[in-house]
Amino acid sequence: MVKKLGIFIFALLLLSSFFTPVQAEDKVINIFSFHAEGCLYCAKEEAFFQELEKTDKNLKIYRFEIAYDKEGQAVAKKVEDLLGIKISTVPYVIIGRQSIIGFTEGITDKEILEAIEYNRTHVVRDIVGEMLGVAVPFTGDEDDPKETVIRLPFFGEVKAKSVSLPLLAVVIGTLDGFNPCAMWVLLLLISMLIHIKEKWKMWTLGLIFLFTSAVMYFFFMLSWLNITMLFGSVFILRLIIGAVAVGGGTINIRNGLKKDDGCEVVDSTQRKKLRQRIQEISDQPTFILAIVGIMGLAITVNLVELLCSAGLPIVFTQVLALNQVTYWEKIGYLLLYVSFFLLDDIVVFVIAMKTFELTGISTKYAKYSHLIGGAIMIILGILMVVKPGWLMFNFS
Repeated sequence: MVKKLGIFIFALLLLSSFFTPVQAEDKVINIFSFHAEGCLYCAKEEAFFQELEKTDKNLKIYRFEIAYDKEGQAVAKKVEDLLGIKISTVPYVIIGRQSIIGFTEGITDKEILEAIEYNRTHVVRDIVGEMLGVAVPFTGDEDDPKETVIRLPFFGEVKAKSVSLPLLAVVIGTLDGFNPCAMWVLLLLISMLIHIKEKWKMWTLGLIFLFTSAVMYFFFMLSWLNITMLFGSVFILRLIIGAVAVGGGTINIRNGLKKDDGCEVVDSTQRKKLRQRIQEISDQPTFILAIVGIMGLAITVNLVELLCSAGLPIVFTQVLALNQVTYWEKIGYLLLYVSFFLLDDIVVFVIAMKTFELTGISTKYAKYSHLIGGAIMIILGILMVVKPGWLMFNFS
């Protein structure tokens, strides 16, 4: 009897061991680190990981070199296809379903620790681990990611993370569209077009000019975004862009404190040539030639205009490169920026064409445009160097 009771108790203890929940601190977390040889920030992150491995024995860090190692590149490609992401900036870390790009001491290290803690205390599928065969296939339901929710008028409850970059795109894009160079070129165009007798030609040429300008602006920003995504985690590039932003902002404020009007980049001789060119285009006997001419003019004028207003779009693309969003989301934010940049011009164009009341850009308009734009550029430039985490909306 005693022997049977002993066997029964032993069986109960053995069975209970299968149902004892695993403590959070005992849960093994897989970390997938993609790095490149010679990358300074990758080296800093690796030093952090080595210290972390000493204190946390339940971490498994899988390292993949993707600059020269073919196997690492192949794994990165599989992960990109699996998650629908682009691993174009290193270091790039994946923990559970969270991606962490770049490495800044005091910011990224905290994000990594928070991601580890979240994956330990929540049910999160290790989809990359499953693909690589280092995690047990997941069955069941995952915990919903915890996100901060705020209430906005007319929009109701929205996720805080989703409102920051769109709001920045709208504000900076709108402000950029009102820069004196853009407005001067637009008003000059309108002053030439209102002499065309056929209204449909007048509207068509004007809108083609605006949309061609927007397309060119978009591709300029896209090109710069690709550069910053490749080298955006390098401190020296951030330092250069920050210095350019502060310098450009200072020049804008200096110009705003002057009493000059119009656009300083385009001098009076260039303005005269532009007037003549627009007049020649509007006088073309064949409308197709006029369209080609107006598109060519838009490209030429915007090359000059970029010298006047490149500061804000360059700063915005750097902010995009710093934030952990997918490549296609970045494209979406660029389109949003350019849409509001274009919206300013369309509104002014429609109002002016309807009223024919053209007074040019006043000194007061140019002054405040320079002052506001300059102040924003200086603030963003300083944050880019001193507090890059704030540009990633991480204020901790």
